[in-house]
Amino acid sequence: GLPKRWRIVCWILRPRPPRTSCSSLSWPGASLLPYGAGAGDLEFVRRTVDFTSPLFRPATGFPLGSSLRDSLYFTDNGQIIFPESDYQIFSYPNPLPTGFTGWDPVALVAPFWDDADFSTGQGTIFYQEYKTLYGERRLPVLQTESWIRKITNNGGFKARWTLKVTWVNAHAYPAQWTLGSNTYQAILSTDGSRSYALFLYQSGGMQWDVAQRSGNLVLMGFSSGDGYFENSPLMSQPVWEKYRPDRFLNSSSGLRGLQFYRLHREERPNYRLECLQWLKSQPQWPSWGWNQVSCPCSWQQGRWDLRFQPVSIGLLGLGSRQLCSFTSWRGGVCCSYGPWGEFREGWHVQRPWQFAPELEPQNWCCLWNDKPYLCALYQQRRPRVGCATYRPPRPAWMFGDPHITTLDGVNYTFNGLGDFLLVGAQDGNSSFLLQGRTAQTGSAQATNFIAFAAQYRSGSLGPVTVQWLLEPHDGIHVLLDNQTVTFEPGHGDGGGQETVNATGVLLSRNGSVVSASFDGWAAVSVIALSDILHASASLPPEYQNRTEGLLGEGGAHLPLRLYGCHARYHHALCVTGQINGTGLLGKRNDQLPSNFTPVFYSQLQNSSWAEDVISSCNGDSSCIYDTLALRNASIGLHTRAVSKTYKQVNATLNQYPPSINGGHVVEAYKGQTTLIQYTSNAEDATFTLRDNWTDFKLFENGTLLWTPKSLEPFTLEILARSAKIGLASALQPRTVVCHCNAESQCLYNQTSRVGNSSLEMAGCKCDGGTFGRYCERSKDACEEPCFPSVRCIPGKGCEACPPHLTGDGRHCAALGSSLLCRNQSCPVNYCYNQGRCYISQTLGCQPTCTCPPAFTDSLCFLAGNNFSPTVHLEPPLRVIQLLLSEEENASMAEVNASVAYILGTLDMRAFLRNSQVNRIDSPAPASGSPIQHWMVISEFQYRPWGPVIDFLNNQLLAAVVEVFFYQVPRRREESRNHVVFQPISREDVWDVTALNVSTLKAYFKCNGYKGYDLVYSPQSGFTCVSPCSRGYCDHGGQCQHLPSGPRCSCVSFSIYTAWGEHCEHLSMKLDVFFGIFFGSLGGLLLLGVGVFVVLRFWNCSRTSFSYLLHSAEASP
Repeated sequence: GLPKRWRIVCWILRPRPPRTSCSSLSWPGASLLPYGAGAGDLEFVRRTVDFTSPLFRPATGFPLGSSLRDSLYFTDNGQIIFPESDYQIFSYPNPLPTGFTGWDPVALVAPFWDDADFSTGQGTIFYQEYKTLYGERRLPVLQTESWIRKITNNGGFKARWTLKVTWVNAHAYPAQWTLGSNTYQAILSTDGSRSYALFLYQSGGMQWDVAQRSGNLVLMGFSSGDGYFENSPLMSQPVWEKYRPDRFLNSSSGLRGLQFYRLHREERPNYRLECLQWLKSQPQWPSWGWNQVSCPCSWQQGRWDLRFQPVSIGLLGLGSRQLCSFTSWRGGVCCSYGPWGEFREGWHVQRPWQFAPELEPQNWCCLWNDKPYLCALYQQRRPRVGCATYRPPRPAWMFGDPHITTLDGVNYTFNGLGDFLLVGAQDGNSSFLLQGRTAQTGSAQATNFIAFAAQYRSGSLGPVTVQWLLEPHDGIHVLLDNQTVTFEPGHGDGGGQETVNATGVLLSRNGSVVSASFDGWAAVSVIALSDILHASASLPPEYQNRTEGLLGEGGAHLPLRLYGCHARYHHALCVTGQINGTGLLGKRNDQLPSNFTPVFYSQLQNSSWAEDVISSCNGDSSCIYDTLALRNASIGLHTRAVSKTYKQVNATLNQYPPSINGGHVVEAYKGQTTLIQYTSNAEDATFTLRDNWTDFKLFENGTLLWTPKSLEPFTLEILARSAKIGLASALQPRTVVCHCNAESQCLYNQTSRVGNSSLEMAGCKCDGGTFGRYCERSKDACEEPCFPSVRCIPGKGCEACPPHLTGDGRHCAALGSSLLCRNQSCPVNYCYNQGRCYISQTLGCQPTCTCPPAFTDSLCFLAGNNFSPTVHLEPPLRVIQLLLSEEENASMAEVNASVAYILGTLDMRAFLRNSQVNRIDSPAPASGSPIQHWMVISEFQYRPWGPVIDFLNNQLLAAVVEVFFYQVPRRREESRNHVVFQPISREDVWDVTALNVSTLKAYFKCNGYKGYDLVYSPQSGFTCVSPCSRGYCDHGGQCQHLPSGPRCSCVSFSIYTAWGEHCEHLSMKLDVFFGIFFGSLGGLLLLGVGVFVVLRFWNCSRTSFSYLLHSAEASP
């Protein structure tokens, strides 16, 4: 049993405890976290009636309900408030009379919301902000994490931001009159995706006297401002228990004086956190060669730059194509292009084929959150890759019998026989060799290439060697480091391309063309036609003036180029290009003829049959030479075709799209037209918008007009296209719109992104007594509610306090001093039915009862008032199934968060959660549009009050269809959490579970006197109604609801007396009966006398008249 001292204390404190038993006091009380200057806290107090703290701005934001809040502050009145804007700062001293309902206009967390007063110099507030974004260890945070993990049974919670606020010895208003003070603590903590609140009340430290509270009673709990809320369990308890939260037992922790709340409606990814943690892991400036790479300026240009390979990256948008290049010693670059081949953006990649590690941080920082400053920090660590510094590779090629175009553009025909150095090059980072082997072309006095070998080295790569060997029927045998290469399907978007990705080299085969890109630096492409190998080599500009060999630059082999080389003539020059010893191709298996002499062009032109054979060459000298030398028109035509292709490739590599010159940032004020002029270096360039938008108009000459009318998210992308060369450029400027009430309030340097778009919204600096997100509201004294029952006059403020109270209309208190009634006490058992007795100063220190809502009299004895029922058993949830479609390639988490937000905006805030979110696999449509279909199971809560039941049973499905048709933009945009779904119809929404009214009735109960009826109406829901208010007593009987149930006091009226349980019977009163009886007899007697007198008189009158008549007749 309990120690005796506990039993005595319990009896003294609570003679008739209604709910808290003595045994509950034996549970330990929760200790406040250390606070004060010794704990490193800061003190913040103002000696005024109301005050608010500075704003706190968690770097990750703070999840509250379905929103990510940017800022918060605390007040002296026991609240932590999340304002809509930095200028909407109020203290709200009067609690809500109804508690939190989900329709609350202000988002706040309330550990003890009541009117406090620090103006007399008593009490103070301490606070401390803990930033543990990168895993820092702080003891108070560790304790908070421990509580959260224990209560939620989730061991994975790791706080990234925590706020501790401690109200110390806070006095009730007015402090000079009230007794007792409160000491309590609120702790808010978030890991970026989840957020929780802990309220800690000092054991024995909650001493406010409820008898002195004149206004609305204390409120504890929270409301998110978007329909998610929770009231403290104490809100349904008697008033004296509300003011002693230090005695409340938390069953989850086993501690008294601890309340715990989950503040987030649903768990969602926090991209601000992901971005900040990634930024922390990166050096402030990139250490690798980011400034040495750039992108081709068009898709067409990049496809012929063999250093770049086409890839498919699913993380990018529809219609986007990508090219990537990788170099071991400087990293890589990927470039994205639009439908017309226009360059859109480029980014760095440090490791080949690992796109997600680079693209995800970019999405976290630049696309999926609404803070442009994070994107600026990302771009500082990953500077944007453009195409302004792009220099195409310098190509050289060998084709036909064989004809050579050198790196510096010199053309000549070479008929050497043997193994030759085609090009050798090196710089400080790498070296490259390309060798070729020729053979006599049949019996003709000419040669052609039958093999090539290339070798690449760099500081981080050993030698990589690739060989191309001619095989019969125009086949090519490829060896990589002397191992046969087997090709496999490529990485995508290569048009049937097959690839082999090895260390230091990417080999690709596209039809009969086999290419090798060495470390994204040098490239060789080989094709076999007519049993001849043709090749091109592309070297980077960094090798310029550092080359040697037959393809080299600078005129070192001019005689070779002009006259050719063979075994007998110009022997010294042949030695210069010929390889002595064993080269990259190894030893030859065939014996070279010792008497080979090539034929020269001038000799062939003198042939008598030349004119007929070369007519199809159309004057092409290489075609003519090969046709005549080999006496084969087909080979000559192949030579001409390859030559033409190489020239076209070279032309494309050196052809640039039209430029777009103009502002990269466009600023505009709502409703006003802004003009921006864009120009191009191409005279025939025409300007268009990628996507038309009603607020924009772009003329073909580059004149852009912007008249902002809405804040719908969009991305402005300007295209300039040259019809002459068929190339296009794109520019995506930042668009910043200001929707402030006045243009002078715009802060264009403080912006937030609108959705996943290029539109940014400027901040507002409110002045002139304005507030709100756009400074659209004028501050008024009625913005904060007045004291209960006090009316507020717009423009003037609160009227006078009620009689017997004093104050300014917002703060009211009883007249006089609290010492006035100090010696008065309540009589024993003065109040009935758990009513609370206190001594009222306003009633001359008389005992007064605070009664539960059902009671109508001053002693809590007579019931009769209607009240809301309690939830006896938690009813089953209202469940519906949705079929949704979207085109944003959204993830399951993004769909869940977006649907939860949309359903949370329904007029009736009854949405609870999505229990299932599943993607439905379906065949891709013919158009190729990436439409995703989702099946979502959504759950709603039945509640007994208001029109919730009627809405859920009769209006929910139609409301869901409507809300998805008119999807409301978020107040704040968290990236990728506002997926735009396609409109749905009634066929896309199904009932899964619904309860009718008769079934729901069993889950609610009227806790009070016997005899209360549970009555339902569509507008009011279930209400506990006393029969006394529904005509329980007939014939004017007076109904009183007593503990045993309703009772009628029958009353007499007129001549009747009502009787019976409901006064349903009527009886005539006895005295009235006899009175009527004797009255009737008397009336009859009087009537008889009257009749007798009348008849008598009538008879007498008739006799007298007859006598006179006879007398007259007798006297003539």
